[in-house]
Amino acid sequence: MYRRFSLNDEKLEDFKRGNFMIRFLRFNAPFKSETEVHKKVNDMYIVYSGKAKVLLSDDYEGGREVEPYEIRGCNILNYETIDMKSGDVLFIPANTSHQLLVEEGSLTIVIIKIPEE
Repeated sequence: MYRRFSLNDEKLEDFKRGNFMIRFLRFNAPFKSETEVHKKVNDMYIVYSGKAKVLLSDDYEGGREVEPYEIRGCNILNYETIDMKSGDVLFIPANTSHQLLVEEGSLTIVIIKIPEE
């Protein structure tokens, strides 16, 4: 199946096929996502424009399971801060706690959800 996407479209739509999903998102500062851990899904962040910080760690505590294998609202412990800008790509493996921060300007990002199975 063929489908064309443009990040210049006013309304970006997600694409989902089976367990594979592409999300097109725009955020304006200040923005702080909820912390999350995907037990069976890898994330790939592709920054189209703007800049952001991503907190990452294999170490976290607490949180709530919002659906099977998906944790939200955890406390990220011993995290590393990754600075991202236009053109950067970040692969976040399953079981890694993460949080996205936009501190100034705006961010347009493509997030690809890649199942482990």
